[in-house]
Amino acid sequence: MSIYKHGIATKSSGAVGITQSKTTYSAQVIIGTLPINTLKNPKDAVNSIILLENSEDMDNLVGKTNEIEKYTAMQGVYASLKVHKVAPVVVINVLDPDKSQHTQAVVGKEYDVVNKMVVIEDTGVLLDKVVVSENETTYKADDDYVASINSEGYLVIALTNDGAASSLQKLNISYAKLNPDGVTAEDIIGGVDENGVRSGIELLDEVFINTGVIPAIVTAPVFSKQKEVAAALEAKVRLIGSLHNAKAYVDIDSSESGAVNVFNVAKVKEKNVPQSELIDACWPMVNKNGNVLAFSSFAAALAQAVAAENGDIPDGIDNRELLVDGICTEDGTPVKVIQGDANSYLNANGIITAIRLPEWKAWGNNTAMYPASKDPTKRWSKCVMMLNYLQNRFKTEYLSKVGRNAKVKFIKGIVDEYNASLNALAPDYLAGGEIIFDTAKNPPSSMLEGHYIFSTRYADYTPAEYIENDFVYDAQILTDAMEGGDE
Repeated sequence: MSIYKHGIATKSSGAVGITQSKTTYSAQVIIGTLPINTLKNPKDAVNSIILLENSEDMDNLVGKTNEIEKYTAMQGVYASLKVHKVAPVVVINVLDPDKSQHTQAVVGKEYDVVNKMVVIEDTGVLLDKVVVSENETTYKADDDYVASINSEGYLVIALTNDGAASSLQKLNISYAKLNPDGVTAEDIIGGVDENGVRSGIELLDEVFINTGVIPAIVTAPVFSKQKEVAAALEAKVRLIGSLHNAKAYVDIDSSESGAVNVFNVAKVKEKNVPQSELIDACWPMVNKNGNVLAFSSFAAALAQAVAAENGDIPDGIDNRELLVDGICTEDGTPVKVIQGDANSYLNANGIITAIRLPEWKAWGNNTAMYPASKDPTKRWSKCVMMLNYLQNRFKTEYLSKVGRNAKVKFIKGIVDEYNASLNALAPDYLAGGEIIFDTAKNPPSSMLEGHYIFSTRYADYTPAEYIENDFVYDAQILTDAMEGGDE
């Protein structure tokens, strides 16, 4: 019999995860290291393209850890998906268990068995490298014991009830674990081998074709403080996959061998950071929930968050809230930067930092090209992002037109459609813009070669870098008030 309902009731459908803000033209790619030992198939996550579309993807696709500081790509994932809550994010992990320098062997040691279990308080353990033995007998995984990683990241050995080791009170256990400190700049930079297989930064060329995600913002947290990595990033973001324009956020070394105060940062930047409009240089590190993390991770996450809030249209991160607890050097020493010092020693040299106003705010509009260039399309970070956005949008939206017949209707269609797109951006995001097909730039010889050139003029707004109001005390106002005013 069906139930006749009259009254009031409730039910629970479980928890719903926090929704990440999504972007199309401002997605990040993060290159670094991940805790892949917690994945079902760790080797599948080595130099592969991992797409994260929400925070629920994290544990299954990039692993889990309570030691975010140890894994540089996880710093970016955490800043984006957990803190600033933006997606999508693409991750490229270069930590490879098959490379001897990326792992560390731990010699066998005797452990007490308690309730048929041994918990080893060590992290990064590779389950397929665990060896459990006693005297001369080596036991079989899954038959005699089950190895797993618990919520704290520790190795757990659980003896099976019917296995050969079920009655033992002591076990000798050896294993190998990840060694993220063994990863070098060369691993991050990567390359293309004789079989055409890409790794590291070179894998950026495959992001769009594998995921459909436009790689607009690129980071290599912590590693980007090294001159070679920053240079490789700058070279790659100029044109990724022969199609898309991007920019990179890099870190400036804040260790003892780098800059531990504002007075030396410009020198370190000049030494290690390419003088380029496609680079935003960040100093120092940030502190979040007790972790010392790369500033570049949080700057990139903030840039993506700003675009998400702005209808997927990029804008500057200057004076926007940076969701951190403070800034510090690499050893965790707190850094206090007042606005005047941030302006004079950092912003004036093309360096982004953070100051407290009273929330923590990203502070700086200039790219690493400044002060060498004052061209707005090279100096201002937001102007570079807008130009990249316009170019990427044109190339992505009209890629399908390549190979079609270039008849008059075809040409007019592109002009009309893209002008409509530019008009939709004005006046909120652009001062104005126009695309034309100039016949003077398209002689018959070029058209016979199938080469058609469109020309776009545009102007976006420069940031309000400095706002000044000149107050003047006018005694006449006082006189007029006293002579003609009420008692």
